[in-house]
Amino acid sequence: MRRSRPNSALLAIVLLAPLVAVACGTTYSSTPPETPRADLEGYRYERMRLLSGRLVDRLQATRDELRATRNREADTPLFADLLDRARRFRDRMENAADPPRYVRADVGEIDRLAREYDVQTRSISASTRAAESWAASQDLIDRMERLVSGGDVDLPPVTEVPPYPPNPYPSTPTFPTDPSYGSVLSGSALEDVRRMAHELVVRATLARDNAERPGTPYGDSDRRLLADLSYFVSGAKELETRTSSASGVDRRDVRAFIDRLGEDARRLDASLRGSPALSRAGSDWNEVIRLLQRLSDATR
Repeated sequence: MRRSRPNSALLAIVLLAPLVAVACGTTYSSTPPETPRADLEGYRYERMRLLSGRLVDRLQATRDELRATRNREADTPLFADLLDRARRFRDRMENAADPPRYVRADVGEIDRLAREYDVQTRSISASTRAAESWAASQDLIDRMERLVSGGDVDLPPVTEVPPYPPNPYPSTPTFPTDPSYGSVLSGSALEDVRRMAHELVVRATLARDNAERPGTPYGDSDRRLLADLSYFVSGAKELETRTSSASGVDRRDVRAFIDRLGEDARRLDASLRGSPALSRAGSDWNEVIRLLQRLSDATR
């Protein structure tokens, strides 16, 4: 009896079937692996992108304030590392062509640096603006941590400036306020503003130096007050620079800056009245208030 031969066509199909399945991307030996999900997707990614940008803005504001008040104890290399890390993370989040899928490690490193810096500087006094800006930075980092951990967080307000007390100094204009007077300061009017801006720097510096006497023991509130006075002096110097750099100055360009100096001065004045430093600042500080009022009138 002869052994039957298998059908050659059927044998070819049986042998080639696995190869065809592999070529088509199908396998029946195991369940296909799931594609790993990104740390953040959709609106959560967009929220992290916005938070990272605001964090950089806050950290830069903190650094600028520390430098304006010459607070070298708090302006440390560790803070520079934190700011650099935050900037690089923001740049990654802004890269629409190649957005990052995994950000948990980046946020964790930013949080670690911030906590280390906070411990390092906890006993160091800083100006009110620096302290508020740093607290806002910590709040942003906390929101980023909660977001990457699966929580749902809101965006903080764009501006978080504490309110100033009402102006206790009534306005008595010493310059014409009619719109026809013109918006550009020039000639004798500009010279008057320049003279007052220079005098403001002199008087503010004297008030700061007289309030800060060598060898005097200071508490935390007094050290913060002195740092705020130093910040005010730097602002007065900036105003002098702005008014001395051209032959004509638009009132609107310096009006907002003078108003900010006036608000800072009112807040400082309220703090000085509860401190022995007021008696040492004395007539120089009173002259600062008077000069600011005249400058405000001149730019109206």
